[in-house]
Amino acid sequence: MNQQQRFVQSTQWLRPVTRWATRFSLNAPQWLPAPLRHAPLRLTSLVLKAYHRVLR
Repeated sequence: MNQQQRFVQSTQWLRPVTRWATRFSLNAPQWLPAPLRHAPLRLTSLVLKAYHRVLR
């Protein structure tokens, strides 16, 4: 199994969280500051980056 497939399979548990974070960011009211609106997406991004480093 190549490394990309292994990464996709090992991060499958994070997909629902990523979907929720995307929905939250898109549906958040516009008066909410952008850093706060995009915080869930940034957190999932950090988790994916860290996970990718561990798998290397």
